[in-house]
Amino acid sequence: MKKIFYLGILLGLLSACQENKMDGFDSNGAVYFQTNPSDWNNLADSVLYSFAGKDVTEKTLNLQVNLMGEAVGYDRKFRLVVDQEKTTAKAGVHYRTLEDFYILPKDAYSVQIPVILLRGDALMEKEILQLTLKLEASDDLQPGLTQRIVTRILVTDMYMKPAYWERLWMWGDYSVKKHSLLLELFEVDFPETVDEYYDDYYLWSARANMISQYVEENYPVLDENNQPIEPWFES
Repeated sequence: MKKIFYLGILLGLLSACQENKMDGFDSNGAVYFQTNPSDWNNLADSVLYSFAGKDVTEKTLNLQVNLMGEAVGYDRKFRLVVDQEKTTAKAGVHYRTLEDFYILPKDAYSVQIPVILLRGDALMEKEILQLTLKLEASDDLQPGLTQRIVTRILVTDMYMKPAYWERLWMWGDYSVKKHSLLLELFEVDFPETVDEYYDDYYLWSARANMISQYVEENYPVLDENNQPIEPWFES
């Protein structure tokens, strides 16, 4: 029985190694995106940010880039470029121009790359703009895992339903008005990831309760379709 158990572990390790294998892999190292820093297995290839309801004109998003291979005792350069054919955002209007090269520090297995988004023009109030980024080869590092060398940043000035909303039972049905009440009453927006949300689960539950009470006390509060929002929270 123990032999079967150990064989299963060995096969699992071999499978994991095979998943990380790349054609023409350079032993000097390669880099790839990890869009969700808290979950390596999350294969999401995009990040969404909305300026709606926020008193800011720019936002810095940090993209995590990981090393595939061994860390070394000196800094290495890698290239991050805009895929113009798949990008609708404009440099200098919706985001700051990228650097020619970025640095993976010595002895590091990952690095955070700041991408500065700009609250550029009225187009953002009507559309979701896309900034598509891809990793390219440099003299020091190659592109890594095929599925993780391209990522998309979606930016807008419209209220956007969080991708994880269906998991938030204590908030009821989504509406732009309900979303805007969160910003008006508490001056905070929903976190970018569900992990961040659950880190402060009880605080978010309390906010949902208080907004539901506000809706009840000020009934009718109309949504964007001119329909009354019904109180939804049950303790």
